[in-house]
Amino acid sequence: MTTQTTSAPSWRALFRGANGRIVIVLSGSIALYAITTYITGAVLPAMTEQLHGDRLYAWVNTAFLAASIVGSASASALASRFGIRASYLLGFLVFAAGSVLIAVSPTMEVIVAGRAAEGFGGGLLSALAYVAVSITLPAELWGRATALVSAMWGVGGIAGPAVGGLFGTADVWRLPFVLLAGIALALALQAQRSVKTAGGGRSGGGSHRGSIAVPSLLIVLLAVSGFSAAALFDGPARLGWFAASVVLLGMFVIVDARSKTSLLPRATYLRGSDLRWIYLLVAVLAGSVMIEAFIPLFGQTLGGLPPFAAGYLGAVPSVGWTTAQFLSASVASERTKRTVRTVGPVVTLAGFVALAVTPPTSGFGMLWWLPALMAIGAGVGMAFPHLAVAAMSTGRDEGESAQASAGISVVQLLSNTVFTSVCGLLLSTRIAGAAAPQVMATGLAVIVAAGVAVAFTGLRRNRRARSFRR
Repeated sequence: MTTQTTSAPSWRALFRGANGRIVIVLSGSIALYAITTYITGAVLPAMTEQLHGDRLYAWVNTAFLAASIVGSASASALASRFGIRASYLLGFLVFAAGSVLIAVSPTMEVIVAGRAAEGFGGGLLSALAYVAVSITLPAELWGRATALVSAMWGVGGIAGPAVGGLFGTADVWRLPFVLLAGIALALALQAQRSVKTAGGGRSGGGSHRGSIAVPSLLIVLLAVSGFSAAALFDGPARLGWFAASVVLLGMFVIVDARSKTSLLPRATYLRGSDLRWIYLLVAVLAGSVMIEAFIPLFGQTLGGLPPFAAGYLGAVPSVGWTTAQFLSASVASERTKRTVRTVGPVVTLAGFVALAVTPPTSGFGMLWWLPALMAIGAGVGMAFPHLAVAAMSTGRDEGESAQASAGISVVQLLSNTVFTSVCGLLLSTRIAGAAAPQVMATGLAVIVAAGVAVAFTGLRRNRRARSFRR
C-alpha cells in the first residue's frame, strides 16, 4: 500500500489562462446571487413603504426562494440539453431582466414578479457553478474551485449589508438593481467568450437525462411555500404549517425515489449509496449558518448595538466560512480530506454549544459571541468543499457528475428554507432562564448533532460493507 504525496495544484493554476476566465464566471455568478439576497433584505423596508406593499412583504422573498428552487432543479437538464454556455447565458439574462423589472417597478406586484425572475436566474446560476466545475475544469482543481465558488456566499454576507445600507432609503433603493443588471450582463458576455459548450446531449448515460422532474419539483415548491407561510403565523398555526411542510418533504423523497425522472440523482436512493449521506451533511451544515440572519436582531435588541455593527456581527459566520474554505482547499492527501470532512461538522457543533451557554450581554460584551459565531462558519468552510467534491465524484460519467453537482445547490436551498423556518419557530419559543439566542443555538445544536451522527453512521456502514466485499 502506497501513500500519495502529490501536492494539491496551486491557486495560481486555478486562475491561469482559460481556467481563470471560466472561474470569473463561476464565482461571479454566485457572488451576484448572494449579494442580491442581502441587498434586497436591506432595501425591502424602504421599497415596501414607498409602494405601499405591506401585504406582499413576505411574498418578495417567497417568490425569490421558490423560483430559485426551480432554477436550481432545472440546471442539470438545461446543461445537458442546451449546453453549459447557453444555460449560463439564460441564467444571466433572466436575472438581469428581473433586476430591471424591479428597478422600474411601479407597484409591489411587479416587484414580486421581478424577484421571481431574479430567483430563477440566480438559482440556475447557483447550481450551474457546481455543474461547471465538474465539466469545465480538471478534477485536480475541483477542491479549490468549489471552495472559491462557495466562498462567494461569504463575500455576499460581508458586502451585502454595506451595499444595502447605502441604498436603503426611499430615494435610491432602485439603484442597486440597475447595478446588478449591469453586472449580470457583463458576466453574460464573459460566459459567451470563455465557457465552452459542454452538454447539449453529448453527456452519456441515462435515458431521462435532460428532463425535469415535474412531480418532485411541484411537491418541493409546496413544501417551500408552507415553510415560508409558517413564518407568518404564531402558536399552533405556525406549528401546523411547519408540520405539513415536513410531511411534504417526506412525500418528496418517496415520489422522487420512485419517479423515472428524479430531482436528485438516482444514486441518492440506491442502497449503500454515499451520496445520500453527503447530501445530508451538506444540508445540515449549509442550513445551520442561517442563524446569521437573526444575529443582527439579537445584537440590536439584546446587545444594544447600532444597526451597522449588529449587521456585521451577523456576518461573522460568513467570515469564518470564507477563511476556512480557502485554507481547507489546500489540503492534498485523501486521508487529511476525510479528517477535515469529519472535524468540520464537529467544529460547527462546538460553536453552537458555546453560543448556547453564553448569555447575551450589552455593548462590548457581545464580543464573547465572536469565537462561537466564527466556529459555526469555520466548521462549514472546512468541510464544504470536500463534501462537494465527494458528491461530484460519485458520477460515473460527465452527465451523472453534473446531476450530482446540481443536487448540491438544490439541497442547499431546501436546507436554507427549512432551517430559516426552524429558527423562526425557535425565536418564538420561551424557556425559563434562557434568552432567545440560547434557545435558538440549543435547538440548532440538537439538529446538527442528530444529522451529523446519522450521516457519519451511514458513511461508516457503507465503508465497512465495501471492505467486507473486498
